[in-house]
Amino acid sequence: MSRPSVAGQEIVAMLTNMFEVKDAYTAGHSKRVAFYCLKIAEAMGLSEEDQNTVFQSGLLHDIGKILTPEAILLKPRNFKRKEYAIMKSHPTDGEKMINFIPSFKAYAHIVRHHHERYDGKGYPDGLSGDAIPLLSRIMTVADAFDAMSTNRIYRAQKNLSEAIFEIDRCSGTQFDPEIAKYAISVFCTHVEGKEFPCIGEHAIQEERFAFFFKDTLTSAFTGEYLNRFLAKHKIEQQFDGCLLIQVHHMHRYNKRYGWKSGDKVLIEMALRLKIVFATHMVFRLFGDDFVILNPLHVGLEEHEILTKLAQGFNGLELSLTPINCENQRIEKWEQFERHLNVSTTE
Repeated sequence: MSRPSVAGQEIVAMLTNMFEVKDAYTAGHSKRVAFYCLKIAEAMGLSEEDQNTVFQSGLLHDIGKILTPEAILLKPRNFKRKEYAIMKSHPTDGEKMINFIPSFKAYAHIVRHHHERYDGKGYPDGLSGDAIPLLSRIMTVADAFDAMSTNRIYRAQKNLSEAIFEIDRCSGTQFDPEIAKYAISVFCTHVEGKEFPCIGEHAIQEERFAFFFKDTLTSAFTGEYLNRFLAKHKIEQQFDGCLLIQVHHMHRYNKRYGWKSGDKVLIEMALRLKIVFATHMVFRLFGDDFVILNPLHVGLEEHEILTKLAQGFNGLELSLTPINCENQRIEKWEQFERHLNVSTTE
């Protein structure tokens, strides 16, 4: 198949960009997979036509995910059975979409089979060995390597040696063993020292992912998301520090004014924190406590902060404690919080 026309290349770019806009956390994935596919095909001595075909197919291999609901595509937790079945439909959805463009039909069957396994345990058709198209077998290795070597919403990236170890370990089961040998050589040559963080470029992209970690009452983020955020980001580059804001005597307040009034206090507290610190990075922990990541440009005195936050909340007391977030997890913070409460009462 000859190289696509300029118009064809523009269509490929448009379709790839459509997917990457929808799923910012895998932005660049299709381009890297296409690049790896090309280099593996070159190393194997395949024809220029095959090299071009596998490259273009790599750009389009996940295009079927345009039809995958975002609630599944961006889900950070384990899939339910029906959700996984929907996610597994993206190769066949991609094949159908590509077949609508007559000049792209040579890419369709390659995209369909890029999640097949050499041992026959893949999908959608359970093909095995040489029954899987050669270029799909190349793409399977390239796709898996990039998935392992980049940060994803559901797990941290592996370093180069760890990812290559997995490719070698799965050679003969998930991957064609001959192709895996060429692929490992390519990865060692073209990837060493590079990092692909795959994080949102803008706050709105971060917000789309973090939607799965929103507290239903206050719309603040949950402690689980704080753990994930701190694991992915070096906060010293974006934030001045991490602060624990504790709301004391909420039980007494709820007993006196009712639970609905107490809920309104927590909702208002989350809103005030966002306004005072001019940030959306507010997290609700342990029911009536909050953590705030303070942006570098916000400089406030502790007394000023507490006055603004506590105004109008009769019977409640607030405290503010700086926290070293480095290597800190919520489970440890709960112990830290108990220690603060004991120290306060002694």
